[in-house]
Amino acid sequence: MGLGGYLTWTAVSREVVKSGKAKKTLPCEIHGNHLKIVDSGIWKNNPYMTTDYEDFRRGDAILLQLNNPATNYCKVDTPTKCEQRADKHCIQQICDYYEVRDPELKCGIYLTDFEKQNVEDATSHLQDRFIVVEPHSKKDYTPNKEYSFDKWQRIVDVISKHIQVVQVGNKKERILNNVVDLVGETSFREAAGIIGKATLFMSTEGGLVHAATAVDTKSLVIMTGFGDPKLWSYPQNINIFIGKHGPCGLKIPCPDCLADVQDHDEKQVINAVLAYLEVL
Repeated sequence: MGLGGYLTWTAVSREVVKSGKAKKTLPCEIHGNHLKIVDSGIWKNNPYMTTDYEDFRRGDAILLQLNNPATNYCKVDTPTKCEQRADKHCIQQICDYYEVRDPELKCGIYLTDFEKQNVEDATSHLQDRFIVVEPHSKKDYTPNKEYSFDKWQRIVDVISKHIQVVQVGNKKERILNNVVDLVGETSFREAAGIIGKATLFMSTEGGLVHAATAVDTKSLVIMTGFGDPKLWSYPQNINIFIGKHGPCGLKIPCPDCLADVQDHDEKQVINAVLAYLEVL
């Protein structure tokens, strides 16, 4: 499970606790008769989650079984393709299992004081208003979520004339021109903190889009035909679905996803961002 997946479970955890079913949740995997506690950095400092089995044994925590097939939106998963249930958002799907209705579609990241200070230090030289961009997509699961780097560059070239643009992400990735480069300067959690100070976050569907909901920053999200937008679209975001096919669910390079990216007019993104800036 990637960071985005772990983040969706933070929303489930909060909603389960707020429903009164338990004081805490204990994230775990169950393999036969063996229970494995899952301790991810994503839920560090999270008031709704625990990794202490004693909390469960005392009856203060409910198990969140991360590998439960009944809560997995991916119904068929082969080396080349996944078939997803997409009749509703993935957070809603999991909450249905725990009989929690109408959950808030918002993830949770709770920064430590140390992380908050790192965010302050990293943003101290930025302008009062700025946009954060992550133009790269994690490709270890599928390459088909990625948008064109050249088109991201043309988007930033225009937008940076109106507002400062900051790039975050992994240090090995290419850097756009006309951005403030914070790539590789922070942890994932601290990058979320930087996004929390931004006017808008721009990216393809991925972990930082989920993180942006946790820090109450709107995202502009480009989605290809790889997946169904109902599965990942947060209603508070500007969701731009460019797929003319699908959802294909392909883990191998998809020529239709590539064609959708090549055919898409990036002016749609530019106009959406500029329109959003106008209403602020």
